[in-house]
Amino acid sequence: MNSKPCFCVAISILLMALSSLTGIAGETAVNPTGSWKVTIISTNSQAKPAAQTLKLTLAGDTLTGTLTYNSSPVVNGKASISELPITEAKLQGSEISFNFSHPPAFGKGPNADYSYKGTISGDSIKGTVTETWMDETRTKDWKAKRITN
Repeated sequence: MNSKPCFCVAISILLMALSSLTGIAGETAVNPTGSWKVTIISTNSQAKPAAQTLKLTLAGDTLTGTLTYNSSPVVNGKASISELPITEAKLQGSEISFNFSHPPAFGKGPNADYSYKGTISGDSIKGTVTETWMDETRTKDWKAKRITN
């Protein structure tokens, strides 16, 4: 009985297993959990970039969070701050996407809807956000910097 073929097969299986483990261990999983300072970049040179705070939690494959934003116009240097949940949040590799909706800052009318898409690299995110409100759609760039884990 020749044990060489059996031994070679066992070694091959062991090497493939080690190779796949090394590949998995060598990849750094993206974890967006934490608070992020979000800046919406406008083409209007007169406007200050809008700053928001995004709080994300990744539990298993489920991404959830909230977005804090100025919910009213600035009056006497102050604005009301609101925090609402994000929806349809997804993380695929380093690609992140989520939606956000908020009521009008004043008066009545439809909610403003936002669709964020971006790429996470370390402690930063860069991407685009598409805003839909009152039959108008605008796309702007956004970026975020992690402020806490």
